[in-house]
Amino acid sequence: MKGRPGYFMIAVLLTIPSAAVTVYSGVAISKAWPTDIWGRGNLVFLAVLGATSVANVWVQAVLGSNGSRCGRTIERGPGATPIPAETRGSGNV
Repeated sequence: MKGRPGYFMIAVLLTIPSAAVTVYSGVAISKAWPTDIWGRGNLVFLAVLGATSVANVWVQAVLGSNGSRCGRTIERGPGATPIPAETRGSGNV
């Protein structure tokens, strides 16, 4: 397992309330299921959005973060080229 323990805690803390809300309000939503296509579409959209959000959190928890963002990595160490002092300026912001 590559994930960090904090990711698993976040995944669990988001999944349990999500499941509780789904179970608690699922009966009421099924009884009040709208007859028009726009109402059904909105409910399905919100359900899919919630499911993909929870799935994304679990993917991050399982796979973890290897230090790269958007496929790019920051090189550090002996192979990295330092920025010259002239380019950096005086450092006052």
